[in-house]
Amino acid sequence: MATKKEQVYKCQICTNEVKVTEEGVGILVCCAKPMELKAEE
Repeated sequence: MATKKEQVYKCQICTNEVKVTEEGVGILVCCAKPMELKAEE
């Protein structure tokens, strides 16, 4: 899974949010669960 610059991911357990500043490959994890990509607003 690749992340793209400016995407925002959210943890469904603790509601932490992460904004991607550098593209990369991998899965963002928080609270031992993969974070979900937020829909663009």
